[in-house]
Amino acid sequence: MSDNVLWIHDPQTLTVCDEYVYALRNTLGDINARLRSQAAELATIPAPTPSLAIPALPPVDLGPALHALGAVVEDLEWLGQALHAYAQATAEHERARALVWSEPAERALALWVSLSTGFSSDEVWGEDPVGHAARALGEHIPRHHSVTIREHGDETVVTQAPRTWGERVSRIPDTDVPIRIERYPDGRGHWSSEVYIAGTHEWSIGGTEEPFDMESNIAVVAGLPAASLVSVHRAMARAGIKPGERVTFTGHSQGGLIAARLAESGRYRTTGLLVAGSPTGTLSVRGDYPAIALRHSDDVVPPLGGSDRGSGFVTIERDSGSGVGNIAGAHEREGYVDMARDLDSSPARPHLPDLPRAEGVAQVRTFSTVRGTG
Repeated sequence: MSDNVLWIHDPQTLTVCDEYVYALRNTLGDINARLRSQAAELATIPAPTPSLAIPALPPVDLGPALHALGAVVEDLEWLGQALHAYAQATAEHERARALVWSEPAERALALWVSLSTGFSSDEVWGEDPVGHAARALGEHIPRHHSVTIREHGDETVVTQAPRTWGERVSRIPDTDVPIRIERYPDGRGHWSSEVYIAGTHEWSIGGTEEPFDMESNIAVVAGLPAASLVSVHRAMARAGIKPGERVTFTGHSQGGLIAARLAESGRYRTTGLLVAGSPTGTLSVRGDYPAIALRHSDDVVPPLGGSDRGSGFVTIERDSGSGVGNIAGAHEREGYVDMARDLDSSPARPHLPDLPRAEGVAQVRTFSTVRGTG
């Protein structure tokens, strides 16, 4: 492990802790198992019996040794419980911090946006103030979008299903061709698909042909129809993915937010969700599938979605290492690839949820999109 430690927020067990806690848990578990094994072996050793050829050996009382081993095992179990209590206490601290700082800040932002735009402020005090602010900003964003999908690449290119988180994040495409789809047949007529979605390509609001723009960012955060979301739907249909099929989604930045919306749409049988640097705070995962969010603590994009109180994501966070003020470096996809690879070899990895692993090979299909007649 490096000094740039990964922090894990796990809503399933209500804990927050770093890699070192998981490393200690693993070490304590290994030592505890070895000591229990030694104690069991000692308990089976018979007392020496007199022999005609060898003088009688003095009896050996193993009771004190077994008692000492039992005491050590109890101490190790107590230490494991103390580590767990520390992680739970840290989680409580994080929740308290969110209530004291994040929530008032979000409501103040929502109120300011509402007053500035003349939008109703009724929902400022509701459960989703950031979503309300986005809806105020997106009041004039079109609710219907026409997009044109274009497929790229060599149709003979095939790949095996990803086995690690690093592989998944590295397959997120560049923003020029923002959608990548892999479909894996199981030999029984069923399919498992992997959908990878890139982030924002154009940072302006409206007025361009680029669906992956800031306008779509606002729309997706607000829960409104977005041109980028429509584009991914169209690309999935073009690739042959039908409603109800098994799909695992992976996305960076806006692509992660789109992935989360698609995963929760109920249109597909979502089998997993992995997002990197995405503002998913307005979305709560309700489906029965693993949902993982990778974040750099100095990345300004994830907080734009609001605090993720009760989001359902297992969130892993660390500093990007990009240097103070390097906003672009903290958000870039390549940094999240490095983070995912480090996580694959982290002692925390065995304690985190697994994403499904398809078998066989799939054709790689990539798509670009523009606003226009679709």
